[in-house]
Order: sequence, then structure tokens, then C-alpha cells
Amino acid sequence: GRQSKAQQYFMLFKDVYSTILLIFCTVIVSASIFDRNTKVAEASHPAVAYVILWLVLIWLSMVEGGQASLVGLPPIDMNLYKDSHVTAHKIMKVVNTGDNLDRYLMGRQFMVLALVFVENLCGHTDDSTRSVLGLPIWVNKIFFDTGLGIFFMTAMIGKISAQVNASRCMLDY
Repeated sequence: GRQSKAQQYFMLFKDVYSTILLIFCTVIVSASIFDRNTKVAEASHPAVAYVILWLVLIWLSMVEGGQASLVGLPPIDMNLYKDSHVTAHKIMKVVNTGDNLDRYLMGRQFMVLALVFVENLCGHTDDSTRSVLGLPIWVNKIFFDTGLGIFFMTAMIGKISAQVNASRCMLDY
């Protein structure tokens, strides 16, 4: 059904608020990395930590999106997309054989744990008493001590958006 004006404004508010929150978290996590305040940035170079963080987030989004696609496609008749999506058809032939989907899901969970572990090494601050971008220390307490800064990046970039896109476009993901 159609949404009321109030619902439309509330959705707009949520979209704007979450986008601002994501941008803010990305900026402060990046600033913390370039301030050498993460394990990888301190042990090597901030650019290394920054690049690894983004590679891991992209990889995580592919793992999460792939899972949404692979779980959603088995009930769909494969002959419907045999000619239009040849690669997806080939992949689903393998996935639908035996217990391959269950084995993939178990392995995928270990991959997610490994990726989030590496992500935390690259993006989670070591010393939350160091001010980031001149912000008050209470901001550090909220976003770094609790892990909310890196959590919002993980959830919004690496997980939710990929899962939603893949569940809506399973064949093309």
C-alpha cells in the first residue's frame, strides 16, 4: 500500500540519519588508522591497514551476498534461468548436489569470523584515550570502546546492503 506523508518523512529521516552515521564512522575509523592507533597500522603502515580493511569489507560483502543468493535460489526451478543466467545455473548445479549447500554455509561462517577478526585488527583502536580528529573523549568511548564505529561499518557495508541486494537480485549477484 501507499505510505502516508508521515511514514515517508520518517523513512527519509532514517535514510539520512543512517547515511550520516555511516560516513561519520568511516571517517573516525579511517582517522584512527592514519593516526596509527590500530594494531595493523601501528605494526606496519596506516595505508596497509586501510587497504586491508576495505578489501576485507568488500570480501565480506561478497560472502554475505553470495550466501543470500545461494540460500534463496534452490526452491526456484533451474530451467527458468538456464539460458539467461548460464553462470548462475552452473553454480547452482553444484550447490544443489548432495550436501554442498550445507558445507558451504559451514565454511562461510568460518570465513566470516576470519574476515571480521582481520577487520578488527585493522580498524579497531588500541588506545581510546587518544582523541580522534579533535573530538571529545566521550565520542571515543561511544564509538571505539564499545566497537560501534567498526560495527556500523561492518553491518552497513559488509553485511546488510549485500544481503538485501543479493536477496532481491539472486541470479545477478
